Amino acid sequence: MVLLSKAQGEAVMDLTTAETVGAVAACTVSPSPARITGLRLKTRGRGHHTLAWEDVRSFGPDAVAVDGADRIRDEKDIDPGDPASAVHDPLGKAVLTETGLQKGTVIDVEFDAQSGRVGHLLTAEEQIPGDDLLGIGSYAVVVSAPR
Repeated sequence: MVLLSKAQGEAVMDLTTAETVGAVAACTVSPSPARITGLRLKTRGRGHHTLAWEDVRSFGPDAVAVDGADRIRDEKDIDPGDPASAVHDPLGKAVLTETGLQKGTVIDVEFDAQSGRVGHLLTAEEQIPGDDLLGIGSYAVVVSAPR
């Protein structure tokens, strides 16, 4: 498992040109099953950009590889309903249970670098299993209430 905080700043390399085309800044996540749907990138150009998880060729300890820079999309061109939309970035969002109990703020995401499966959402107080993720909106991350 990899922590997003450890991957932030990691280079994104275009395998066709061997050039760095950006750096990992954040991620987008979808529930059921909880998985990374996109990587939000810092690039040399203006604005924010996203690389869909299915376009990631490999996610290694030194770099993320992509088959071509043309796979990277400008976030302004991504529909908010798209799982790779910035709306689905959990970092910094409040965590609420389906019954309204506040469980802190997402400070990190633990995920499998091969599959993108989310192991845990981390708050300052606890590690919330990815399987408990119900949804991510513009304000909050919603998780299952404790049973």
